Amino acid sequence: MSDRFLRRNKMMARGLGIGGLLPFYALALLTWHDGLRTWALDSVTGYAAVILAFLGAVHWGRALADLDQRNHIGTLLFGIMPAMIGWLAVMLPVEFGLPMLIAGLVFVWGSEQMVFFEVLPAWYRHLRHLLTAAAVLALVIAWAAAMMSMF
Repeated sequence: MSDRFLRRNKMMARGLGIGGLLPFYALALLTWHDGLRTWALDSVTGYAAVILAFLGAVHWGRALADLDQRNHIGTLLFGIMPAMIGWLAVMLPVEFGLPMLIAGLVFVWGSEQMVFFEVLPAWYRHLRHLLTAAAVLALVIAWAAAMMSMF
C-alpha cells in the first residue's frame, strides 16, 4: 500500500474511532437525567455490546486475511469472545451488565497488548489505548448513574 493510502486510512480509522466515542459520552451523560435514565442505560449497554462485537471482528478479519497461511483457530475463538461477553451483559440488569462490559473492553485491550502485540500495528495498539480508556470512563459514568438511582 502506498504511503498516501496508509496515511489516509490511518487518519480515517482514528477519526472514526474517536467519533465512535460520541455515543458513549452522550448516552453516559443522559443516564444522569431522571426521565431518560432507563432508556440511556439500556442504550449505552447495547452500544458497548456492539462495540465489543466489533473488536472481536477485527481479529476475525485478521485471521481471514491469511487463513491459508497458518493455524488461526485460537484467533477465531478469541474473536467471538467479545461478542459473547456483550451478549451476556445485555441480558443482565445494567448494574451487573455495565461492569461486565467494562471488564470485556479491558480484557480485549489487554489481550491485544499482550497476546497479539506482534501482529497488530503499533498505531492501532496506541489508538486502542485511547479508545478503551475513554469508553471505560464513559461506562463508569453510566454505571455510577445506575448505582446512584438505587439509593
